[in-house]
Amino acid sequence: MSALRVRGLGVDLGGAAILRDLDLDARAGALVGLLGPNGAGKSTLLRALCRLIPIRSGEIAWDGRPLARMSARERATRLAFLPQGQTLHWPISVRRLVELGRLPRLGPLGRIGAADEVAVAAAMAAADVAHLAERAATSLSGGERARALLARALAVEAPALLADEPTASLDPHHAVAIMETLRRIAREGRLVLAVTHDLGLAQRFCDRIILIDEGRIVADGAPDAALTPERLRAVYRVDPAVLTGWTPARQDQPRPL
Repeated sequence: MSALRVRGLGVDLGGAAILRDLDLDARAGALVGLLGPNGAGKSTLLRALCRLIPIRSGEIAWDGRPLARMSARERATRLAFLPQGQTLHWPISVRRLVELGRLPRLGPLGRIGAADEVAVAAAMAAADVAHLAERAATSLSGGERARALLARALAVEAPALLADEPTASLDPHHAVAIMETLRRIAREGRLVLAVTHDLGLAQRFCDRIILIDEGRIVADGAPDAALTPERLRAVYRVDPAVLTGWTPARQDQPRPL
């Protein structure tokens, strides 16, 4: 089974240490939530995993092979990245937008072939945007845009998806739909790492929670084990009772899926 391995990862930005000697192992088949306060290093971790920013120390490997030894194109076929807060400026169709996800897999002429069309159709179906295929991407609502951009990332057919706040600014209905899609993708055999600030969604949908604070992992485990009142109070510096969506774990009931 495909696996991500990170050892001793250190990242500096603007002269400040953002990630500090971070270790991480994750395997395909799981939806892993990355949680923590603003500035903890969550987004920096995803960008470092994709080699979009330089690292100060450490090694990142996929299936035992260091990413540093891969070409940019090869890395892009292993780890698909869904950035946060993307704005669409060009009125291309949703289908064309999703086709852009195939770029790392296209040949020298860059032409979409039959296999690419199948991948694009599957990605649009998975993200529930097939009915929007001919719509201009700039005309989409916030929820539709989020799903279209997710489809573009899925079209890569990478074994790992790194999603940075995929539910940000979405209403509850669309946020739940995105999380359901991410969990289904993980169940189908991909590794999904998703940054989120929504403790309730993370507790409900994630198989595993990695809690980051000041550039270090402070908790790693099942949601109810990682998101304890004591740990949330220490990391978020507030009374857990005021954290929207989070509920204390109950020992007499199974965690809802």
